[in-house]
Amino acid sequence: MGKWFKAVVQLSIGIVILLWLFQLADLSKVLKTLMSMNPVSLAIPATFFIIASTFVAFALYVIVKSLDSRPPLWKTVMVSFAGQLLSDVTPARSGYFVTPLILNKMCGISIEKGVTSVLFTGITNSFVKVILGVVALAYFLRFLPIQPMIVNAMVIGIIFLLTGGLFLLTLMLSKRFLRVSTVLRRIPLVKVVLKKFMDVLEKTQKEGRRTYRAFPLIFLLIVLSVVANAIALFSISNILWYGSPNLLEFIFIAALAGSLMYVPVTVAGLGVQETGYVILLTLLGMPLERAVAFALIARLLFTGTDIIGIFPLLRVGVQYEDRPPKA
Repeated sequence: MGKWFKAVVQLSIGIVILLWLFQLADLSKVLKTLMSMNPVSLAIPATFFIIASTFVAFALYVIVKSLDSRPPLWKTVMVSFAGQLLSDVTPARSGYFVTPLILNKMCGISIEKGVTSVLFTGITNSFVKVILGVVALAYFLRFLPIQPMIVNAMVIGIIFLLTGGLFLLTLMLSKRFLRVSTVLRRIPLVKVVLKKFMDVLEKTQKEGRRTYRAFPLIFLLIVLSVVANAIALFSISNILWYGSPNLLEFIFIAALAGSLMYVPVTVAGLGVQETGYVILLTLLGMPLERAVAFALIARLLFTGTDIIGIFPLLRVGVQYEDRPPKA
């Protein structure tokens, strides 16, 4: 009950922020901007959002394969889309951590190898976006009059992302968790709850040492994912406004706005990310109503293209619900 209440509260906060943006820009002008668009023109940004998600899926496949597994490429890609869809509707995109379970059900990959793959993908994604986010902030501060409060919000988003990446890295590499568990396992009530988790963590750390050779390719795939996202955003901007920022600026915008999705205030940064888009784009000269329309379209396409992941989720739920997970 508590989790559902928290989710409803976070979703409500996101909706309130969006309504505030609509009021600020004049909803009638935003709707007029949206109605003037040719829906067919959205095919290009939608395609690049799918390409971006596919690069993330390839990264997952490369890691799983580096662990001496032979996962089917197509099934692994679909599993990743399922995880990304869940991350689109959960706070701080935490739903992606369900991916190992789906990978186990659909591809027969052990939970430990699935967890290792997801952790490694998450760590690389975090550090790539932190690096780009810091460079982006330095770039925009050179010539944009960004208010200190806005800068602080962006820095907080980057810090959340960096903290998450460091935590995942520590979880995968540090032996301290295992040492602490040795002490805690002596407590009868804790032992029952902790044993399964620590067994998985210990096996995950062993698997993690075998993933280093795949790092350069994973890093490249995550960077390509960010670039594909930027191209999608660049395409939306060109549809809405002829004075669009250039592609490099959209790579930086994608990094900064992407970091805001990890602030655990709303569901997947709903409203927070859109506010980031609106602030940066209006400072770069885009009219307010078009910036709000841009943010709305970006959110709908970003989440809508991940709907591909609904098929593996339905398949796992319907066909595999009684099948025990493989160790």
